[in-house]
Amino acid sequence: MAHSTPSRVALPRIWAVTSGKGGAGKSVVALNFALTLCEMGRTVLLVDADENLGKLDVMVGQSPAVRIPDVLSGSADLDAAYIRPFTGLAILAGSSGSLNYPEITDMERLRFIDRIASSASGFTDVVYDTGAGIGSKVVIYAAAADETIVVVNPEPVSVLDAYAVIKLISAKNTGVALNIVMNRSLAPAESDDTAAKLQKAVRHFLSSDVRYLGLVPYDENVGRSVVRQSPLVRAYPSSPAAVAIRTIAQKGLRSSVNYHQQELAIV
Repeated sequence: MAHSTPSRVALPRIWAVTSGKGGAGKSVVALNFALTLCEMGRTVLLVDADENLGKLDVMVGQSPAVRIPDVLSGSADLDAAYIRPFTGLAILAGSSGSLNYPEITDMERLRFIDRIASSASGFTDVVYDTGAGIGSKVVIYAAAADETIVVVNPEPVSVLDAYAVIKLISAKNTGVALNIVMNRSLAPAESDDTAAKLQKAVRHFLSSDVRYLGLVPYDENVGRSVVRQSPLVRAYPSSPAAVAIRTIAQKGLRSSVNYHQQELAIV
């Protein structure tokens, strides 16, 4: 009897970009990371999961009529909320300071994540730009990902906050692959040393491994790109920070595929 060849269905890789401290540059990294994946030929859904403090639409110069709170309230379909500012990239925009933002429970938040995952078959990657901190609004998104990238500044407070968020994510889901990116680095050797110490602490106290994807140098072009409402890798593609984010995205994708052998699932 002839055996049919099983079909292969690509599963979207789920990424979460988070930070323990506000102002670490998380959203800049998330947006430009997602765009770099698109440059590599992938199709990406970028979700503004910084609940009611969303800014990704502003960073790309868009003003969508439909946003995440409209989807959560049931007044709009998920697909209607996508904006597509660049080839290969769709953004699910959040809101900022909306008085009508629906208060949702952790269970409803998990259902929303499942809803996005079930509708993301047309994408190779889903990237969540979470809020900052250690609350459930952050940790649930980060723990639900295949890969979580924690954006850290070299300052001691930022490093301590990064350790705290890594600790809570690990407690929530020991299977998530953890990564760190040192952002706004003024001294590369110092940033590398700080990352190594954070890795050592995570390994010793949490019995977990965290991959160091690299550093993004301090670059005035980052601020200029935000003012221009044009992503760094598009507005200043040869700038030091843009080059670094491209390297980080390439390393992250390569290590992700190697870490998760089931890039394709047989059904």
